[in-house]
Amino acid sequence: MFPFYLLSIFVFDVFACEPNEIHIREQIISSYTKDDGTRVSAHLRSEHCRLLKEVQFFQNIPRDESKKIKTQFKNWRKEDQKIVQDILNGLPNWLKQYQLGELLRADTLEANHKNPALTIPRSKTLVIFDSFFKENNKREIIIHEMAHIAVWDFSEIELKEFLLLNGWSFSANKPPQPPKQLIKADSQNSPSEDFANCIEIYYSNPEQLKKFNLKSYLKLESLIMNKEKK
Repeated sequence: MFPFYLLSIFVFDVFACEPNEIHIREQIISSYTKDDGTRVSAHLRSEHCRLLKEVQFFQNIPRDESKKIKTQFKNWRKEDQKIVQDILNGLPNWLKQYQLGELLRADTLEANHKNPALTIPRSKTLVIFDSFFKENNKREIIIHEMAHIAVWDFSEIELKEFLLLNGWSFSANKPPQPPKQLIKADSQNSPSEDFANCIEIYYSNPEQLKKFNLKSYLKLESLIMNKEKK
């Protein structure tokens, strides 16, 4: 599912972080006192990338931006953790490198009760909802969500070439215009959602993608192969 508030148009000109880092927004830090008694004045912390100290981290309580998601968070059960971890362990190699900083469990998303999962790409957070465990295509769902993280790591030139082949149009000072023919209905929501849909179908039903648009399929395959070589 398309991230709940990020990448609403696209990810060009973003502050890029490495696969094992998370993005920290520019923010005002209030004055505080350190444990040793040192007083730190209020200051502006610049936008930066922070190394992930913990990865594939199953968390029961949301942190930072995750708290904004309108849902009821819940504790992980060991059996649910195993299902998700087994899928993560079996992802294509190029997607495995995008390490997750936070894995959260929740009941339903207020805006869409059928939504099985969502991603916050900058903090590399994956939220799994109750409905995920009722789906037969769990691996494809997680591949889709990981694609929302991976898209940040492609260059503007690479992505624009793929999207143009897929039918998107771009004009100065205007939102991107979706293709007339869509691989999935929600691909019209954003280039990022279209990209994630294509990645999902690339692994679940490549023939469908080939028949839909051979040129964009070959471009996507080239992008993936280049990532696999790194």
